[in-house]
Amino acid sequence: MIGAELSSLKTVQYKGYEICMGSVYKDGEPLFHYYVPLGMNDGGVEQGKRIIDQIGQEETE
Repeated sequence: MIGAELSSLKTVQYKGYEICMGSVYKDGEPLFHYYVPLGMNDGGVEQGKRIIDQIGQEETE
């Protein structure tokens, strides 16, 4: 059931990661799950990009 729900979400590729509303994946494994306030439309994708950018900064420090 969960897989069917995930497949209906829009997935965005960004810097080698996949973002869908509420989750960030790398190589098919979930890295982060987060909550998106209702009514933000694409805010979940923007939040995912911020998380990925933060991961990148931590790796280069």
